[in-house]
Amino acid sequence: MTLGATARSVFLALPEPVQRRMRHRTGRYAPWEDGRAPQAPACPDGMTTGPPDFVGVGVPKAGTSWWFSLILAHPDVHGPAKKELLFFNRIFFERLRRQGCTDEDLRAYHQWFPRPAGAKTGEWTPSYLFWYQLPPLLRRAAPDCKVLVLLRDPVERYQSDISRKMPRRRLRNVRYRGLARGFYAAELAPWEQVFAPSEMLVLQYEACTRQPAEQLAATYRFLGLDDTFRPPGLQAAVNKTKVKRTVDAGFERLLVELYEPDVVAVAARYPQIDLRLWPNFSYLAGR
Repeated sequence: MTLGATARSVFLALPEPVQRRMRHRTGRYAPWEDGRAPQAPACPDGMTTGPPDFVGVGVPKAGTSWWFSLILAHPDVHGPAKKELLFFNRIFFERLRRQGCTDEDLRAYHQWFPRPAGAKTGEWTPSYLFWYQLPPLLRRAAPDCKVLVLLRDPVERYQSDISRKMPRRRLRNVRYRGLARGFYAAELAPWEQVFAPSEMLVLQYEACTRQPAEQLAATYRFLGLDDTFRPPGLQAAVNKTKVKRTVDAGFERLLVELYEPDVVAVAARYPQIDLRLWPNFSYLAGR
């Protein structure tokens, strides 16, 4: 482990209030933490900023970094400063409840999306799916944007989520949050109320890994891009979980029982979800 990695591990092991004070002493604030919108880098010469053309909203540990990298590889797409902007986060929504969201706030969001003439751009923040307040706000911020969602077998997704490196004291909270994030049908409902089916593309991680060329072509078509382009490294894994933290058989059965009604609802609303590809729910295929 490098010295930098060691220092980061020590920092993350500190209580959150101590981490926050240390960040503030060096002039670093989380988005919206100081009451102001996060400031985007200066727009490069020859480019313009504006609302994103697409926004990926979910879900964590379902191959979103990989799929976003393939979208950015298209010659007609210009990438943002980073994948997960987290512009809309917990602090933002706390502020929203107190004082609302202004047009100036939304213009600050637009500044994160420079693009040359004729190019498309967007972001992918997997946690956006779980903010039920966001869909109408995103419609206001980016009226013409397309919404992307990437789903994975919820039990497999949960195990991958809790396998991330983190201080032991955080693991319990992550387990609770990770469990809640597997109820896709409920989380998708607020988005379906705002965005029409033609404006949302729900992909299946397992289908993307099996047929990346076909699924990527469908993604490109959805975004209005040339679907004949094939980027290099189509099957190269990005941020792959190296060691998965398993759960005992009893708890795994409980997860399957908890998620089953939701999985049935998702498959009914999105026929492209092939339950045969979800190992924990393949028994539901054909019902």
